[in-house]
Amino acid sequence: LLKDGFAGATTNSGHDYGPNSLEFITDHNALINFGFRAVHFSTVMAKRVIAEFYGKEVDHSYLQGCSGGGRSALVEALRFPDDYDGIIAGAPALGWIQSIAPWGVAVSRQQKKHPLTPESLVLLAQNSKQKCDPLDGLEDGLIGYPQACTLDVLQLDELQCGEGQEQGCLSEGQIETASFIYDGLRNDAGEIVYNGIYPGDEDQGDWMLWITGVPGMAAEGSAAAYESLGTMISRLSHEDPAFDLETFDPIADQAEVARHAAPVELPPPDFTRFHESDGKLIVYHGWQDVPLRSRDTIDFLTEAAELSGGQDVMDEFSRPYMVPNMLHCAAGPPGWAADDITPMVAWVEGDKAPGPLVGTNPGITNWLAAMALLQAESVDWYGAVMQATEGRDPATKSTRLLCPYPQVAKYKGSGDLDDASNYICGLR
Repeated sequence: LLKDGFAGATTNSGHDYGPNSLEFITDHNALINFGFRAVHFSTVMAKRVIAEFYGKEVDHSYLQGCSGGGRSALVEALRFPDDYDGIIAGAPALGWIQSIAPWGVAVSRQQKKHPLTPESLVLLAQNSKQKCDPLDGLEDGLIGYPQACTLDVLQLDELQCGEGQEQGCLSEGQIETASFIYDGLRNDAGEIVYNGIYPGDEDQGDWMLWITGVPGMAAEGSAAAYESLGTMISRLSHEDPAFDLETFDPIADQAEVARHAAPVELPPPDFTRFHESDGKLIVYHGWQDVPLRSRDTIDFLTEAAELSGGQDVMDEFSRPYMVPNMLHCAAGPPGWAADDITPMVAWVEGDKAPGPLVGTNPGITNWLAAMALLQAESVDWYGAVMQATEGRDPATKSTRLLCPYPQVAKYKGSGDLDDASNYICGLR
């Protein structure tokens, strides 16, 4: 963005990632820095440096982040509503203890009890596409209506191995694990406490990285990422000598651990002050995100509307985009990579509210490949995915229309299914 007249800054929020990256959690000051102080202080300092260097104050300021960066973006909007004119929050990590870590512990325990394998993920992906692709009225390889893709629709029992069958099927225990992951963790009253994962793309790396582990990785990296979330809970509870992760109950013990995690949890999503400061917000999330489930974001946006004056008020300053078959921040089948920055600038500086976006497929469907790209040294995420499309035959580029939620893309009835121009936005 430098060529377009922007200056940029970033922050590591006070600690570096690495083998011991969770140790900072035991330091109260570091936890507060990570939770909300680092981005704010970095913002204040960056504006001072930029103003000094260029001899003029910043005209407009924008913040963009995904995952933990998406959480930080929402923290800025809620805690420091005057810092930024426009904020783009992707797949936000909405609650360490209220959502993410206890769920990860529960999934990890279920996976150890009846483990899914990379082979079983292929079967689950095939089943999800077969049963749920048609639910939106269009068989285009995408699950465009994931909310309707329930356990009843999936009919996982049809995948159970018959007597003597060992290939191309799932054991009863594996079906139990898959059902648990799709459905979520319920309390004794049958109420969902931690949302499950919408079906789809089970074989595209997200499930493997977080749930089953990645075959072929070095021993220290082969464990599923969800297992590390138990370490996070232990670190948060380090002042409690009686804490034992083995007996930790993700439901009964949630409130106690949440007390320790208060610095990193989002405040109630009342965006009134952000709206009053004339801030603009774009939130995007992939429907098939594994670690940060998209249902959490829908619940968050529903609560935000209730606290911020109603949905009509939210529509004045915010736009959510739920991306079909997109995984965690990146990757998936056709049309997941979109330019959020240009419409945000047009909204802030030209008062032109965003409508539909066009998502492209830069050839990255597997999340492990996306992760390798994202972790490349000095990579710019938006630039990287756009550059990945360079040199490809335009005829092979697939695009999809991404509509502001709750609108969805509807096929006009003719033309290439992989061309966004053949769709319009409307309510289901």
